[in-house]
Amino acid sequence: MTTNKKNKTVSAIAATAWIVNEVVVSKKSLPDCIADCQQQINPDDTAKVQAYCYNILRRYEFYRFIVNALLDKKLKNKDQDIYHLIISGVMLLNEARLPAHAAISETVNVTRKSKKSWSKNLVNALLRRYQREQQQLHALAEKDLESQYCCPQWLLEKIQQAYPAEIKSNSDRQYQWQSVLKANMAHPPLTLRVNQLSHSREQYLGLLKQAGIEASACPLTQNGILLEQAVAVNQLPLFADGAVSVQDSAAQLSAELLKPQAGERILDACAAPGGKTMHLLESCPEVEKLVALDVSARRLERVTQNLERLAPQLKNKLALLAADAADINGWWDKQPFDKILLDAPCSATGVIRRHPDIKRLRQPADIVTLLKTQKLLLEKLWQTLKPGGLLLYATCSILPEENSEQIRQFLSTHNDAQSVNFNVSLEKSSEYGLQLLPHIMTVATANKGNSDGFYYCLLQKK
Repeated sequence: MTTNKKNKTVSAIAATAWIVNEVVVSKKSLPDCIADCQQQINPDDTAKVQAYCYNILRRYEFYRFIVNALLDKKLKNKDQDIYHLIISGVMLLNEARLPAHAAISETVNVTRKSKKSWSKNLVNALLRRYQREQQQLHALAEKDLESQYCCPQWLLEKIQQAYPAEIKSNSDRQYQWQSVLKANMAHPPLTLRVNQLSHSREQYLGLLKQAGIEASACPLTQNGILLEQAVAVNQLPLFADGAVSVQDSAAQLSAELLKPQAGERILDACAAPGGKTMHLLESCPEVEKLVALDVSARRLERVTQNLERLAPQLKNKLALLAADAADINGWWDKQPFDKILLDAPCSATGVIRRHPDIKRLRQPADIVTLLKTQKLLLEKLWQTLKPGGLLLYATCSILPEENSEQIRQFLSTHNDAQSVNFNVSLEKSSEYGLQLLPHIMTVATANKGNSDGFYYCLLQKK
């Protein structure tokens, strides 16, 4: 990234193009890329850069279609930075609410500070052509499925196969897969989980009202709150004092389904960054011990930070272990657990609206690897569960092979396991467990709430 030598900062659009290029070409996560160039962005532009990057990555297939249609010939691999600068300029013209001349000028100015001076005329010409032909180009893009639903072809086909059912509607015919993909392009809400150790949900709703923040109770969960508009966490009443956490309502179901009880030994496998860990503690501070296990010691530091903010008085209840959950001989003390939360590594296809870079980072081969990891974790952790105990298998995936099919296979090879039914409103029936889809929560949000895609299955050892 080329910086301004005088003040060592880059423009918002230069930072945006660099970040998007790093995500797409170098396969780096969006938050990491934003953090990498944080020092080179003017503080006043930080929020703008983040919004630009999320806008582009939510609709990357659409913008790629437009730019490919504008180009007479494909740019070389070494010039993908210019390609993503053009994409960024098109996004500015389409979404940024800037005057067209300002959007074009800001984008072209980036080329003047780069070592690729030849790109100045190209970028200028393509953006001006997009300005003239925008309507026709958008019409063409709507006829291409990848572009229309902003989803890689392989993933689009998987979601089509998984959710072919027609949705009853008074308007045009629509299928489940279409609603899921449309939800993935939407801006997600800011959802809070009230810390039961400090306030009731009703009390905290009152604090929000006093602060002038519009919010409502989430009907899907006992302690969830949906904000009408997102705000910075430092604007939330008593956030620093641990009154509330940011957590999607679907993720909040883990503690409600597992129902920790006094005197129980509980394992939270793959625990970092600790949102579900803390919810388990908040739900029942009288547990005997909660073991938070994660393969990354660095990520476990986040669990410690959450504990310090939310429930420092319960330090003696929580044990942090940095280890491979599947290597039970390496970490397990042979004392069986009453309950286990297995928040399994997964494709994260249920949280794309929050993490649009997933569509760029995830590859078809990853699913095969993840299926093996999920199966291994189920096999190994099942051995650490006491007879009569409960294991809650959870993913933030909407792909059946990671969810109900994974559980069906497990049950077929474990005679001592049975699936336990539970009743949750707004559920999408599944062969085993509960499959939440983002579109179910996005249609009619006024009375249904708003949730990510999640899967849960509660298994009991006979």
